[in-house]
Amino acid sequence: MRIYTSYFGNSKKLQQAGIKVIGISLYPPRWFNGISLKQVAPTKSILFANGQTQEDYTRRYRSEVLSQQDMQQFLKTVVQASGGQDVALCCYEKPEDFCHRHILADWIKEKLGIEISEYGYTPKKEPDYVQGSLF
Repeated sequence: MRIYTSYFGNSKKLQQAGIKVIGISLYPPRWFNGISLKQVAPTKSILFANGQTQEDYTRRYRSEVLSQQDMQQFLKTVVQASGGQDVALCCYEKPEDFCHRHILADWIKEKLGIEISEYGYTPKKEPDYVQGSLF
């Protein structure tokens, strides 16, 4: 079983690829009737804090949410929920946007050494520029 991250807008592609969508947001979409693991969702106070930087958000999410989790138990829950399928831990933001799922994936890698990648996403590469000869 592989674990990916993705976003709810990608659900159709994920399901077509045989990947089970597991929500990790505090407020999943109304149409989503799958499993939600809200224990790793950011709290309301983290989500709606005014004037919060990405660094503040990351620090708070790691200390207030992730540090309270037993990651071994969380992964057991994911495996159990998977029913043997590959899974994607999903929230709302697109792959290149700042998001708690990326922080969660990094946390799992730090704590358990498990690599979790964004499903179907290849980071955009800057084009290589070749300096033309002036002579």
